[in-house]
Amino acid sequence: MIKVCHVTSVHEVEDDRIFLKECISLAKNGYDVCLVERGETYDKEGVHIKGIGYVPEGRIKRMIIGGRKAYSKALELDADIYQIHDPELLPYALKLKKKGKTVIFDSHEDVPAQIIDKTWIPKFFRYMIAKAYKTYEDHVVKKIDAVITATPHIADMFAGRAKRVVDINNYPKLDDIQFHEMPFAQREPIVCYAGGIDVIRGEKVMIEAMKNSEKILVIAGDHVVEEINGDK
Repeated sequence: MIKVCHVTSVHEVEDDRIFLKECISLAKNGYDVCLVERGETYDKEGVHIKGIGYVPEGRIKRMIIGGRKAYSKALELDADIYQIHDPELLPYALKLKKKGKTVIFDSHEDVPAQIIDKTWIPKFFRYMIAKAYKTYEDHVVKKIDAVITATPHIADMFAGRAKRVVDINNYPKLDDIQFHEMPFAQREPIVCYAGGIDVIRGEKVMIEAMKNSEKILVIAGDHVVEEINGDK
């Protein structure tokens, strides 16, 4: 049986994409699946969750301490395939590759573009940091076995840079959706957004777009208030 280990030091326990969609799907298809993540150790839905305990919330401490703990735990498992989910784990992807493992980077975001939008980084440094990250990312993805992406746009960003790129879109699982029996024409005119709520993810754009509409906008998710150019 092929042993697959997913590794994250950033994402929440039982993250939808990592645990519910990828790990459980692999377990159902006959793989021996481990998930290294924050928190406790336990088994669920055929997945062996290996907790690394508490990870500091501060960005620098999280990157250093969380990454080191996740790598140490992952190495103990001696899996055949490792799939990492956080950009800060890229140095450990190289370490695993040097040990002869098959290594995959699951890129959930366009990280260089994300860095440019980070309001907590002084604007003067954002482009330099984004460029430095992309240079290092190029170095890593040329050496590991593949990159999995969450959208076609991100897949295009890795084309020609990585050995192999596979786009696995982050769609909802069909069995998680409660289908309505009522025809669309008879339903309320509702537009729904589900996900992180902040300016970068289009919070203000969505609200502005609905001003002259008779439809109802429903926004569901964690709300982050960030100040951009003095505007909240």
